[in-house]
Amino acid sequence: MSLMSLPLDERIICLRELLGCNGNIFTWCYDAQGNLLDTNCEELILNSLFSATDCMGYMLEYGQENTAPLVLSIPYGLMWGAVFETAEGQLSRIHVLGPFSTTRIPFKEIHQAIFRAQMPRTWVPKLMRNLERIPVVMVNQLFQYTLMLHYCVTGEKLSAGDIQFQPTADLPDKEGEGAPKGDRMQTYRTEQALLRMVREGDLNYKSILNQAAAISEGVGALNSDALSKAKISSVVFISLCTRAAIEGGVSPEAAYSRGDAYIQDAMDCHTMTDTVFINHKMYEDFIRMVRKGRTNPRVTKQIQSCCDYIELHPEEKITLAGLARRVGYADYYLSRKFKDEVGVSINSYIKIVRIERAKLLLTSTQLSIQEISERLCFGTRSFFDDTFKKIVGVAPAAYREQHQRL
Repeated sequence: MSLMSLPLDERIICLRELLGCNGNIFTWCYDAQGNLLDTNCEELILNSLFSATDCMGYMLEYGQENTAPLVLSIPYGLMWGAVFETAEGQLSRIHVLGPFSTTRIPFKEIHQAIFRAQMPRTWVPKLMRNLERIPVVMVNQLFQYTLMLHYCVTGEKLSAGDIQFQPTADLPDKEGEGAPKGDRMQTYRTEQALLRMVREGDLNYKSILNQAAAISEGVGALNSDALSKAKISSVVFISLCTRAAIEGGVSPEAAYSRGDAYIQDAMDCHTMTDTVFINHKMYEDFIRMVRKGRTNPRVTKQIQSCCDYIELHPEEKITLAGLARRVGYADYYLSRKFKDEVGVSINSYIKIVRIERAKLLLTSTQLSIQEISERLCFGTRSFFDDTFKKIVGVAPAAYREQHQRL
């Protein structure tokens, strides 16, 4: 019997028991108005804490318009994962995992937070006792738990890049398989892949960004709590991306101005999810800035749309007929117009894009050459080798050996 063949409540119980191997995992079920329907936690003081923060209100508002899983947090490293159940297109129930801690519970700071939030002082002793039971997890581990809960509730498989985050209220608005933790070589390779995508304005960045989140634990700052460590890592990442954007053609004035603003946002973060939100927003922003600067004004909107689609879907089967339907052209007309404007045929452009993706996979993952060939739709290993050598000048194995050295 498969998991999804069980009733929803039984699926959640199975997940809870599975995750419970790692400590006290609490689940909560709310209706669309935020009323608690069910929980496995005997002490409701943790629900009172959740309801007294901004998390509850934001979750309810978000769930009225969105279905993607949501990670919520309050200062000092307490986090929850929320998943939304719908019926006939309307929010019916919200399932929550947590709270979790991302570091050792800073009881003095928690006590101060309770005081500032004007929570009843009678809560303090019971709340402190319950906080001692909260499991400590890495942020990425919480993401995986949330994705597992989302699958149990909806049957939909998502990646970490699909998770949404509770942002800071006053935040200003501006225009794959991972290696083991501590693998510095793999961390370096993934970092280089991330920066290369900024330099090239590559919009197909989510898989590498997810891979980076699964690999890196951030900078090794001693004597720092999890939030401080996340802020430092964010500032370093923003600085690297700023320079990569300049190398990609963005003017230093524009890049440094945007980077400085994001660094200030990172330093102002109050929760772990704030730093994740800043990093993702900043990374996409810089990629789009580079992309915009590289767009050829002589290429028509329809041909640019074809180029963008090819670059965003290098691991999918792409046909001339499918592209023609997307832009409303006849096959023959699109083929001729594409070559006139871009300078190469559609098939050649697809090969070039896939080889660029292959170069990235060769240097940032441990996928075998055969796996990369199949993933990029080359059909056979020999055809992939020949195409790669013709475009790059060396065989895939030689390229990997050359570029995986520090």
